[in-house]
Amino acid sequence: MTDPFPPSEFDQWADSYDHSTQIESIFPFDGYDQVLNTVLQQANLRVGMTVLDIGTGTANLALRFSESGCKLWCTDFSKSMLERAREKLPDAHFIIHDFRKNLPPELAGQRFDAIVSAYVFHHVELPRKVEICKSLVMQNLAPGGKLIVADLSFQSRSAMDAFAESIPDLWEAEPYWLVEDSLPALEKVGLQVSYEQVSACAGVYTIWA
Repeated sequence: MTDPFPPSEFDQWADSYDHSTQIESIFPFDGYDQVLNTVLQQANLRVGMTVLDIGTGTANLALRFSESGCKLWCTDFSKSMLERAREKLPDAHFIIHDFRKNLPPELAGQRFDAIVSAYVFHHVELPRKVEICKSLVMQNLAPGGKLIVADLSFQSRSAMDAFAESIPDLWEAEPYWLVEDSLPALEKVGLQVSYEQVSACAGVYTIWA
């Protein structure tokens, strides 16, 4: 089966990704900086806290945590994206890893004060989203920690459809988060979750045990 999101696609995007986040302001990066800053606001930042960034890309989110004195472990399945990330954060730990698979051995036993991710989880369907979230919370969060996921998300299917109709030339259909489905699904597996809609097409899920 052909991978709809191969690493090579993101390798090709690495050089222009940061520019894309600023110019593609209607979709998918409406409110991009505010979305990332909302993740920080939810993380209860303190100097020295350990943070795992899942699908770090060019480290735009990880950089914000580093500037607050956090220790960073960052994963991505794109070598080119990680090369750009290392240029920004030479002291962080970087690991090639596809978030759709289980964490690699060097991370499997670690626990982090916060686990974060931005614009990544919409590449998998809701059941897999929930599986990954549950595994990260139960196996990799330190006591009192939070999993904070910023991503393309809509309150309901009707809200998503209306947004899609407003930008017919820009819209790309992918398994985006729908709050009306996502919150019950996460709570059903024993997770606690809060949600904040930040822009017209993106929001932040804060998840804990």
